[in-house]
Amino acid sequence: MSAVKFSQTNDLVGTVCQTTGFSQAVSIPASSRIVITAGQAGFDLKTGILVETSVEDQISAAFDCVDAALRSGGVKDGLASVHKMVSYFTDARNEPLMMEIWKKRYPDVRPTWTAVGVAGLCIKGMVVEIQAEATIP
Repeated sequence: MSAVKFSQTNDLVGTVCQTTGFSQAVSIPASSRIVITAGQAGFDLKTGILVETSVEDQISAAFDCVDAALRSGGVKDGLASVHKMVSYFTDARNEPLMMEIWKKRYPDVRPTWTAVGVAGLCIKGMVVEIQAEATIP
C-alpha cells in the first residue's frame, strides 16, 4: 500500500515552506480513507470553555481539539498523521506563533497548510479556528 507523499518545489520557495513548517503539495493514495474535521476552536477539552488566557494557549487548545476530533474519526496518530491544515485568524500576525507551536509539537510533520485572516470568528473571544484532514490507510 502506498503512503501519503509530501512535496515541495526544489527552489528557495520550497525551502522556505519546509523551514516555516509546511509542504506545498500532497499526494494521497486512492486506497486511503480521508478524515476531515470541522473547524475547531481552542476549547479546554475538560471544561468545554474557550481558552482565553493567551493567544498561545488558545492555539495550543485548538490543536488539542483538532487532534481529538481526528482520533474520534479513527486517525490513530491524530495530528501526527495530518496532510492538510487550514487555519483562520482574527489577527493574521498570529500565524508565526501558530507555526512555532506546531513545530515544537510535531517537528517532523509538514502538512500542506493554508492560513487565512478573517474579520471575525463565530464565538466571542475566539482568535483562531483550525480545520484538518488526515488519512487512514
